Amino acid sequence: MKQYRVAIVEDDRGYSDYLSECLNKYGDEKECSFSVRTYGKAESFLDDYRKAFDIVFMDVELGEGFLNGMEAAKKLRNVDSTVLLIFVTNMPQFAPEGYSVDALDYCLKPINYNNLSVKLDKALKILGERDGVPVKVKDKKGTRILSSGDIMYIEVMGHDLMFHTQSEVIVSYGGLSEREEELSAHNFARCSASILVNLSYIKGLYGDEIAVGGEMLRIGRSKKKSFMEKLNSYLG
Repeated sequence: MKQYRVAIVEDDRGYSDYLSECLNKYGDEKECSFSVRTYGKAESFLDDYRKAFDIVFMDVELGEGFLNGMEAAKKLRNVDSTVLLIFVTNMPQFAPEGYSVDALDYCLKPINYNNLSVKLDKALKILGERDGVPVKVKDKKGTRILSSGDIMYIEVMGHDLMFHTQSEVIVSYGGLSEREEELSAHNFARCSASILVNLSYIKGLYGDEIAVGGEMLRIGRSKKKSFMEKLNSYLG
Protein backbone atom coordinates (compact mmCIF):
# COMPACT_ATOMS: atom_id res chain seq x y z
CA MET A 1 0.00 0.00 0.00
CA LYS A 2 1.42 3.36 -1.06
CA GLN A 3 1.98 5.82 1.78
CA TYR A 4 2.15 9.59 1.34
CA ARG A 5 3.75 12.03 3.77
CA VAL A 6 1.55 15.00 4.64
CA ALA A 7 2.07 18.12 6.75
CA ILE A 8 -0.90 20.12 8.05
CA VAL A 9 0.00 23.66 9.15
CA GLU A 10 -3.13 24.90 10.91
CA ASP A 11 -3.61 26.81 14.16
CA ASP A 12 -7.19 25.56 14.59
CA ARG A 13 -6.95 22.08 16.11
CA GLY A 14 -10.49 21.28 15.01
CA TYR A 15 -9.63 21.83 11.36
CA SER A 16 -6.35 19.90 11.51
CA ASP A 17 -8.16 16.96 13.15
CA TYR A 18 -10.90 17.09 10.52
CA LEU A 19 -8.35 17.16 7.69
CA SER A 20 -6.64 14.12 9.21
CA GLU A 21 -9.99 12.31 9.34
CA CYS A 22 -10.65 13.17 5.70
CA LEU A 23 -7.24 11.83 4.69
CA ASN A 24 -7.92 8.57 6.54
CA LYS A 25 -11.30 8.25 4.81
CA TYR A 26 -9.76 8.96 1.41
CA GLY A 27 -7.01 6.42 2.10
CA ASP A 28 -9.59 3.74 2.91
CA GLU A 29 -11.45 4.48 -0.33
CA LYS A 30 -8.36 4.59 -2.55
CA GLU A 31 -6.33 1.87 -0.80
CA CYS A 32 -3.47 4.15 0.18
CA SER A 33 -2.36 5.70 3.47
CA PHE A 34 -1.10 9.01 4.81
CA SER A 35 1.55 9.70 7.40
CA VAL A 36 0.41 13.02 8.87
CA ARG A 37 2.24 15.57 11.01
CA THR A 38 0.45 18.66 12.29
CA TYR A 39 1.90 22.05 13.18
CA GLY A 40 0.15 24.89 14.96
CA LYS A 41 2.66 27.53 13.86
CA ALA A 42 4.47 28.20 10.61
CA GLU A 43 7.73 28.70 12.50
CA SER A 44 7.72 25.20 14.00
CA PHE A 45 6.91 23.72 10.59
CA LEU A 46 9.77 25.53 8.84
CA ASP A 47 12.25 24.82 11.65
CA ASP A 48 11.47 21.11 11.29
CA TYR A 49 11.43 21.06 7.50
CA ARG A 50 13.77 18.61 5.75
CA LYS A 51 12.01 17.93 2.42
CA ALA A 52 10.18 15.19 4.26
CA PHE A 53 6.69 15.68 2.80
CA ASP A 54 4.80 14.96 -0.39
CA ILE A 55 1.88 17.31 0.32
CA VAL A 56 1.57 20.37 2.57
CA PHE A 57 -1.80 21.78 3.65
CA MET A 58 -1.18 25.38 4.69
CA ASP A 59 -3.68 27.60 6.50
CA VAL A 60 -3.41 31.10 5.04
CA GLU A 61 -4.67 32.91 8.14
CA LEU A 62 -2.35 31.49 10.77
CA GLY A 63 -3.09 33.52 13.89
CA GLU A 64 -0.40 32.88 16.47
CA GLY A 65 3.23 33.47 15.50
CA PHE A 66 5.14 35.85 13.27
CA LEU A 67 4.38 34.28 9.89
CA ASN A 68 1.06 33.85 8.11
CA GLY A 69 0.53 31.02 5.67
CA MET A 70 1.47 32.96 2.54
CA GLU A 71 4.72 34.21 4.06
CA ALA A 72 5.52 30.69 5.26
CA ALA A 73 4.83 29.32 1.77
CA LYS A 74 7.34 31.74 0.24
CA LYS A 75 9.99 30.58 2.72
CA LEU A 76 9.06 26.97 2.01
CA ARG A 77 9.68 27.47 -1.71
CA ASN A 78 13.20 28.67 -0.95
CA VAL A 79 14.07 25.19 0.35
CA ASP A 80 11.65 22.96 -1.58
CA SER A 81 10.41 23.92 -5.03
CA THR A 82 8.52 20.68 -5.74
CA VAL A 83 6.44 19.72 -2.69
CA LEU A 84 2.73 19.93 -3.48
CA LEU A 85 1.16 22.88 -1.65
CA ILE A 86 -2.57 23.19 -0.97
CA PHE A 87 -3.83 26.28 0.84
CA VAL A 88 -6.69 26.16 3.33
CA THR A 89 -8.57 29.42 3.77
CA ASN A 90 -11.93 31.05 4.36
CA MET A 91 -10.86 34.06 2.27
CA PRO A 92 -11.01 33.17 -1.47
CA GLN A 93 -9.36 36.48 -2.42
CA PHE A 94 -6.04 34.92 -1.36
CA ALA A 95 -6.30 32.27 -4.08
CA PRO A 96 -4.65 34.26 -6.93
CA GLU A 97 -1.63 35.01 -4.73
CA GLY A 98 -1.15 31.27 -4.35
CA TYR A 99 0.10 31.08 -7.95
CA SER A 100 3.18 33.10 -6.92
CA VAL A 101 4.29 30.18 -4.73
CA ASP A 102 3.17 27.45 -7.17
CA ALA A 103 0.28 26.26 -5.03
CA LEU A 104 -1.44 23.23 -6.52
CA ASP A 105 -4.87 24.30 -5.28
CA TYR A 106 -6.77 25.69 -2.31
CA CYS A 107 -9.60 24.48 -0.07
CA LEU A 108 -12.24 26.87 1.20
CA LYS A 109 -13.41 26.55 4.79
CA PRO A 110 -15.62 24.89 5.82
CA ILE A 111 -13.89 22.00 4.05
CA ASN A 112 -16.11 19.76 1.97
CA TYR A 113 -14.86 16.16 1.73
CA ASN A 114 -16.00 15.65 -1.86
CA ASN A 115 -14.18 18.78 -3.01
CA LEU A 116 -11.10 17.78 -1.04
CA SER A 117 -11.08 14.30 -2.59
CA VAL A 118 -10.95 15.85 -6.09
CA LYS A 119 -7.88 17.86 -5.10
CA LEU A 120 -6.28 14.76 -3.61
CA ASP A 121 -6.95 12.86 -6.84
CA LYS A 122 -4.99 15.54 -8.69
CA ALA A 123 -2.16 15.56 -6.14
CA LEU A 124 -1.74 11.78 -6.14
CA LYS A 125 -1.79 11.68 -9.94
CA ILE A 126 1.18 14.06 -10.01
CA LEU A 127 3.02 12.16 -7.28
CA GLY A 128 2.42 8.87 -9.07
CA GLU A 129 3.88 10.20 -12.29
CA ARG A 130 6.96 11.35 -10.40
CA ASP A 131 7.72 7.76 -9.34
CA GLY A 132 9.01 7.11 -12.83
CA VAL A 133 11.14 4.38 -14.39
CA PRO A 134 14.88 3.58 -14.02
CA VAL A 135 17.19 5.74 -16.11
CA LYS A 136 20.89 4.94 -16.61
CA VAL A 137 23.14 7.99 -16.48
CA LYS A 138 26.88 7.75 -17.11
CA ASP A 139 29.11 10.27 -15.37
CA LYS A 140 32.88 10.42 -14.78
CA LYS A 141 32.70 7.90 -11.93
CA GLY A 142 30.57 5.29 -13.65
CA THR A 143 26.90 4.56 -14.26
CA ARG A 144 24.18 5.85 -11.96
CA ILE A 145 20.58 4.67 -11.85
CA LEU A 146 18.06 7.49 -11.47
CA SER A 147 14.29 7.46 -11.33
CA SER A 148 12.79 9.39 -14.22
CA GLY A 149 10.43 10.88 -11.64
CA ASP A 150 13.37 12.63 -9.95
CA ILE A 151 14.50 14.31 -13.18
CA MET A 152 13.01 17.77 -13.65
CA TYR A 153 14.62 18.38 -17.03
CA ILE A 154 17.59 17.38 -19.19
CA GLU A 155 19.60 20.09 -20.91
CA VAL A 156 22.27 20.07 -23.61
CA MET A 157 25.27 22.16 -22.57
CA GLY A 158 28.09 22.05 -25.10
CA HIS A 159 28.96 18.36 -25.50
CA ASP A 160 27.37 17.41 -22.16
CA LEU A 161 23.91 16.41 -21.00
CA MET A 162 22.91 18.07 -17.73
CA PHE A 163 20.39 16.06 -15.71
CA HIS A 164 18.63 18.51 -13.39
CA THR A 165 17.13 16.59 -10.46
CA GLN A 166 15.45 17.81 -7.29
CA SER A 167 18.74 17.68 -5.35
CA GLU A 168 21.61 18.02 -7.85
CA VAL A 169 22.75 18.51 -11.42
CA ILE A 170 24.47 15.46 -12.95
CA VAL A 171 26.83 15.93 -15.88
CA SER A 172 26.67 13.11 -18.42
CA TYR A 173 27.00 12.66 -22.17
CA GLY A 174 24.98 11.29 -25.05
CA GLY A 175 22.25 12.56 -27.33
CA LEU A 176 19.10 14.35 -26.22
CA SER A 177 17.09 12.68 -28.98
CA GLU A 178 17.95 9.28 -27.52
CA ARG A 179 16.67 10.42 -24.11
CA GLU A 180 13.54 11.84 -25.69
CA GLU A 181 12.81 8.49 -27.32
CA GLU A 182 13.45 6.73 -24.00
CA LEU A 183 11.29 9.05 -21.87
CA SER A 184 8.55 10.43 -24.11
CA ALA A 185 6.14 7.74 -22.87
CA HIS A 186 6.80 8.88 -19.29
CA ASN A 187 5.56 12.49 -19.57
CA PHE A 188 8.74 14.07 -20.95
CA ALA A 189 8.58 16.51 -23.86
CA ARG A 190 11.01 18.78 -25.72
CA CYS A 191 10.26 22.44 -24.99
CA SER A 192 13.23 23.52 -27.13
CA ALA A 193 16.01 22.01 -29.22
CA SER A 194 18.21 21.78 -26.12
CA ILE A 195 15.80 20.94 -23.27
CA LEU A 196 13.70 17.85 -22.49
CA VAL A 197 11.35 18.57 -19.57
CA ASN A 198 9.36 16.38 -17.17
CA LEU A 199 5.80 17.71 -17.55
CA SER A 200 4.91 16.84 -13.96
CA TYR A 201 7.31 19.53 -12.70
CA ILE A 202 5.83 22.40 -14.72
CA LYS A 203 4.34 24.88 -12.25
CA GLY A 204 3.29 27.65 -14.60
CA LEU A 205 3.15 28.83 -18.21
CA TYR A 206 4.10 32.46 -18.85
CA GLY A 207 4.07 33.42 -22.51
CA ASP A 208 7.00 31.62 -24.10
CA GLU A 209 8.40 30.37 -20.78
CA ILE A 210 7.56 27.63 -18.30
CA ALA A 211 8.33 27.52 -14.57
CA VAL A 212 10.16 24.33 -13.61
CA GLY A 213 11.77 23.72 -10.22
CA GLY A 214 12.19 27.40 -9.46
CA GLU A 215 13.65 28.19 -12.90
CA MET A 216 12.16 29.69 -16.04
CA LEU A 217 12.76 27.68 -19.24
CA ARG A 218 12.11 29.10 -22.69
CA ILE A 219 9.85 27.31 -25.18
CA GLY A 220 11.56 27.19 -28.57
CA ARG A 221 9.58 28.46 -31.53
CA SER A 222 10.13 25.29 -33.57
CA LYS A 223 9.00 23.06 -30.69
CA LYS A 224 6.13 25.17 -29.34
CA LYS A 225 3.24 23.53 -31.22
CA SER A 226 4.18 19.93 -30.42
CA PHE A 227 5.17 20.82 -26.86
CA MET A 228 1.88 22.58 -26.14
CA GLU A 229 -0.05 19.63 -27.59
CA LYS A 230 1.76 17.26 -25.23
CA LEU A 231 1.34 19.61 -22.26
CA ASN A 232 -2.38 20.06 -22.90
CA SER A 233 -2.81 16.31 -23.30
CA TYR A 234 -0.96 15.75 -20.01
CA LEU A 235 -3.14 18.33 -18.22
CA GLY A 236 -6.26 16.68 -19.60
